[in-house]
Amino acid sequence: MLARELAPCRGRSPYTVIRLDHISTSEHHEALGDVGVVQILGPFTRIDEAWSEARHVVDAVTDGDPPLAIIGDFVVAPAGGPPSRDFQTLHFDFGLPLVPVLPADVARFTALHIPAETPASDAVTRLVPLGPLLAGRPWPDLDELVQRLTAYGRSHGAWDDAVGYTEGSLARMMEAALGGSPVLPSVKTTREFLCGTEFSSVVDELEFLSERGFRVEAVELDVRLLPGELLIFDNLVVAHGRRGVRRPGELHQRVFGHPLLPVEEQAKLRDRVLTAFH
Repeated sequence: MLARELAPCRGRSPYTVIRLDHISTSEHHEALGDVGVVQILGPFTRIDEAWSEARHVVDAVTDGDPPLAIIGDFVVAPAGGPPSRDFQTLHFDFGLPLVPVLPADVARFTALHIPAETPASDAVTRLVPLGPLLAGRPWPDLDELVQRLTAYGRSHGAWDDAVGYTEGSLARMMEAALGGSPVLPSVKTTREFLCGTEFSSVVDELEFLSERGFRVEAVELDVRLLPGELLIFDNLVVAHGRRGVRRPGELHQRVFGHPLLPVEEQAKLRDRVLTAFH
């Protein structure tokens, strides 16, 4: 068995992604549980093999909990369409239920796979672990954090009285947690605004977060997934994005999570995410 730690492409983070050969599912789920990310080299010659391994890994990590369902299958960029834009902002799949009101789908793990026959590209997946990103500065207690997030959602975020407030953007979540005057465009007043278009480039996003004391580049991991490989990460532990262009049909994404999770269970998961602030 080959197991080694892969330093990030830019080499500035003290954190690593555990890379493992396609041999032991138990080692895969241990790595995912410990670090929040695992890259499985495979190679997987068929997509169903990759998804089967992802299923085994997430089931092992959540052993004892209700089984996770497949709540999303996507292709980036969609086959038959144009290539993707050249970056993707840091975000959480399906968004985090900050102020849940109704049962909703909540993402738990995301699996990414590039089919073995797909030509390799230079695009990389950006992974930012919340714990180290938020460490080293004082934060209010849980109740105050929830109040700040709620106020931001009502005044500036995608609040809906019927469904509450779910936030997918890492930058918006950080802006809300700081409790100051919002700078990002308001979802409420800008009809043309779409989630993920807060910034025009990776540089803009990093500058915004750096100005607020978040040293993303010190903890970010850039993972270049090769054809036949599989990447799985915990959507409650790391935010993710992309550098580079994905060609049509290049990347397959499967999201495992809780379908129509009850409000009280959503609140528990939210509180679990917010513990990263402390």
